[in-house]
Amino acid sequence: MRTSGIPLNCGNGISILERLIGNHMPIKRIPTTSAQLGMYLCGIDRSWLNTPFLVHRFLIKYSSDIAKLQQAGIQEITIDTDRGRDVASDSEPPQAQDDEVSSKQDSPIPDSSAPPEVERLQQLSPSIQGKSLSGELTTMKLVRKYMLEGVQDILHTLQKTGGLAIEQVHQITESVMAETLGHEEACIAMIRTRDFSPALYDHALAVSTLGVLLGRAVGLDNTALQHLASAGLLHDAGLLNIPQVLHRPLNQLSDSELGLYHKHPRRGVDMLSQQSCLADEVDTLIREHHIALDGSGYPANIDSAKIQTPTRILRIVDEYDELLTGHHTGNPLPVRIALQTLYQQGRKGLIDGELVATFINLIGIYPTYALVELSTGERGIVTANSRDNLLQPTILLIQDAIHQPLPEPIPFNFSVLSSHGPRPEIVRVLAPEQVGIDLDSALENWMTL
Repeated sequence: MRTSGIPLNCGNGISILERLIGNHMPIKRIPTTSAQLGMYLCGIDRSWLNTPFLVHRFLIKYSSDIAKLQQAGIQEITIDTDRGRDVASDSEPPQAQDDEVSSKQDSPIPDSSAPPEVERLQQLSPSIQGKSLSGELTTMKLVRKYMLEGVQDILHTLQKTGGLAIEQVHQITESVMAETLGHEEACIAMIRTRDFSPALYDHALAVSTLGVLLGRAVGLDNTALQHLASAGLLHDAGLLNIPQVLHRPLNQLSDSELGLYHKHPRRGVDMLSQQSCLADEVDTLIREHHIALDGSGYPANIDSAKIQTPTRILRIVDEYDELLTGHHTGNPLPVRIALQTLYQQGRKGLIDGELVATFINLIGIYPTYALVELSTGERGIVTANSRDNLLQPTILLIQDAIHQPLPEPIPFNFSVLSSHGPRPEIVRVLAPEQVGIDLDSALENWMTL
C-alpha cells in the first residue's frame, strides 16, 4: 500500500489513511518467492488485467496459485497477515508448495488457527468467480439501452394504434427478470444515476425493474413477478393520450387538471382491456397502483383492505422513482431523502411499512456505485452495503483528503477503525461527472465476490 504524498491531517480530522497506518495495518510487501499457502494476497506489483486471476484479493489455498503468480512474472506481492499467514520465521518449517500438494488435487489447506474470515474463504468453491465492478456497470448500460428502445416502441405503438405488441412486452419483461437476477446492485445504480427523462418509457422501465427486484426480495413466484414486470411497463398507459400540458410537475397542475390526471389508471385499464392477451392480474395492478392503504388516492371506490402485495409493491416503487425524478415538484430528490419520504409514508399508513423496510434494505441508504465524500475530505465509491448498518457501507477510497487521486485505490470498511477519537462519516453523495470522476475508470481493475 503506497501512501506517499498523502496528507495525514487536513483540518477535517484524522484521515482514514492515518487511522489505518496508526492502527498498524498488517500489510507486508514480500518477494513472490516467499509466497506460502495460507497467505492472504491483497496486492501485486502490476495491473491485475495482466494476470490470470479473477479476483484481486484472495486466500492462497493452492500451490497452483503460487505457480500462476510466478508464471505471470510477478516479482512482489502484498499480503495481509491479519487475514492469512505471515512470512515464516527461520524456526518454522516452510509451507508445502511442491508436487506433493498438487497431487492432492489442490485441496484447501487445513488451518485450525485461521481467523473466522479466512476459514470462510477456505470453504469457498474453487470455481468461485468475482464480478467486475466496472464490467457490471458497462453491461447494464448496454442492457438498459436495449430495453429502453423496446419499451419506447411498445408505448409508441400503443399510443398511435391502440394495439399492444404483446410479444415485445413478454420479451422485455423476461429480460427484466433475467438481467436483475445476480445484477441487483448494478440495476439499482443505473436507475439512480440515469439521465432522468420526462418520457414515460424511461419511468416505465425503472418501475418494472424495481418492482421485480422488490417482488423477488419478498418471495413472489415467477408468475407474480411476470405480472408485476408487465404492469410496471404499462402502469401509466392512461397518460399516453392526455393533453401534453398535463405532463409537468403535479404541484403545477390546477384542480381541474389534477382531476383529469387522476383518471389515468382507469383510462389505462380501458385502453388495455381491448387486449385479451393481458392477464387479469396486470389489469388489477394498473387500476390500483395509486390507491393508498388508508383508502385515499385514486380511483375511488376501491377497497384498500383488499389490495394485494404485488399492488403494494407497485405503489412503492412507482412513488420512489417519481421522487427520484421530481415528478411531484420538479425537484429530483437524493436517494436518502426519497427513502426517508417513503418511510414517513409507511409510518402514516399510506403504504406498506414492512415492504418499505425491505425496499430500503434492498436499495441501501448509500447505494452501490454511489460516489461519497467523508468528513475527512476523502472520497470513495460504495462497493457493498452492510445490512447491519446501512449508514456504514464498504467503500473504495479513490481520493485523499484534498481530493487528489490515490496512487492505488484502497478498500475500506468502517468496522476496521479504532473506537478512539471521532469516527469519519459520510457527509454527502456526489455526482461523479460534476467532480470530474469517471466511475468506470476508477473501478476498472476492481472486482467483488
